[in-house]
Amino acid sequence: MKVRRMRHPTESALLSFARGQLTSAGAADVAAHLEGCLACGVWETRLRHARVAEADGLVTARLTAAAQPIPDDLRAALAAPPGAGVPASGDIWRVGADEALLVWVRSLSGGSATVIPVTLDVDLADEYTLIVPAGESPLGLDLALMTTAEGDVDLGTFLQRIAALSAGDQITRLLLARSAGRPPPPGLLTGSPASGDAGQRLEYRRHLTRLLASLSPGAVPDASLPGSRNDGVDVGRLAGTLNGLTWYRPGLEISRLDGHMAVGPAHGLLVTALVRDLDAAILVAVLTGREPARVLSAPEVAGACGELLMTYQDADDVAVAIPDQDWTAVVITPEFAGRAVEAPSGRLSEPRVAFRPMPLADALLKHLDSRVTRWEETGRLLFDRDAVDLAALAAAVSRAAVDRAVAGGRRARTPAKKAAYTALDDTAAAGIRTLIESVVAGVSAADGVTALLSGSRR
Repeated sequence: MKVRRMRHPTESALLSFARGQLTSAGAADVAAHLEGCLACGVWETRLRHARVAEADGLVTARLTAAAQPIPDDLRAALAAPPGAGVPASGDIWRVGADEALLVWVRSLSGGSATVIPVTLDVDLADEYTLIVPAGESPLGLDLALMTTAEGDVDLGTFLQRIAALSAGDQITRLLLARSAGRPPPPGLLTGSPASGDAGQRLEYRRHLTRLLASLSPGAVPDASLPGSRNDGVDVGRLAGTLNGLTWYRPGLEISRLDGHMAVGPAHGLLVTALVRDLDAAILVAVLTGREPARVLSAPEVAGACGELLMTYQDADDVAVAIPDQDWTAVVITPEFAGRAVEAPSGRLSEPRVAFRPMPLADALLKHLDSRVTRWEETGRLLFDRDAVDLAALAAAVSRAAVDRAVAGGRRARTPAKKAAYTALDDTAAAGIRTLIESVVAGVSAADGVTALLSGSRR
């Protein structure tokens, strides 16, 4: 069975945990999550020390009066067993896992569907949200279709079909206007442009985007192939690419991770691994969604990497790859993952990708060469230990170095490289040993290298 990291518990679950109202199994899950999640730990601490009063009858009556009444047809649809029916374009469905929401199905593709959140909170609609009045709504309620939070969700998360709504033409016109930066087309009923309540509406949209991201194929396990593919990404092939780096850096460590971060409305970052080498730690994520190569260097990717660095605080940088043949990747460092003031101009800089795309293995090796501490520049160290037989040590490490080079040459595909590496013999080991002994004796390292390279070869 594939082991997945627990999603963030809801505020209600954290409150029940703080009050000791969860079952033993549920409390154990929340406790395990709190051990590794600082954000949820802060919430739980606040809830544990806060005084939370239950809503009295007057408050409940006020909320009930302000809410739209739920039609009987909608109640019946919500009571239907999960998974009844097959999604189709133009349908309104209830989808969810830990939390549920209504979505309008725009299109289907393989095991996922592109959807637009449907909400009854029409007051939170922006200028690119289509409002369907109650008189035209199949539910008899005012509906808001938020095109600014469009996303892809796994078909396995579809719970109940609610109704059909013919809105494809209006949605397409809104999406085209938004992508071109134009105002919404005339004749469409939409929300008002952002004003004083922009923060509240933006946060609500982010919440919907996070919910869709948690339902994307990258966040839902594949029951038929547990652990082998995720969001269309061949995780096994990616692991093989990362493991190949250990031939170049024997001390490199690779830890498997499992997480997801939304990148705009239709793309996401699938977190796969943490690569460590000495004092450097790089988070490896795969950009998922349609045509990922087109958005690999987009500012939204850099901004999402900034959020990943806040979530995975053991990581120093993020390598973002796309699932092509070479896993073409860019590396995002913290200084480019958030807003910053540039010196000396004082100009405010937004997140951006400053790394040239290249194959993942090359990108990681190049970045590690620049990121890892220059150990030769550290000060002299004194060891409290017995004397070392430098001659024997130099002979041993010289022989080991030549053996590694010969083994690497046997795996080489270039004939010239293979011939040169496999031709190394005892003469090469003796030359390396002489270099080490001469440097220990006080000879310049540069002179020693020159002597080694000018020596006889077979």
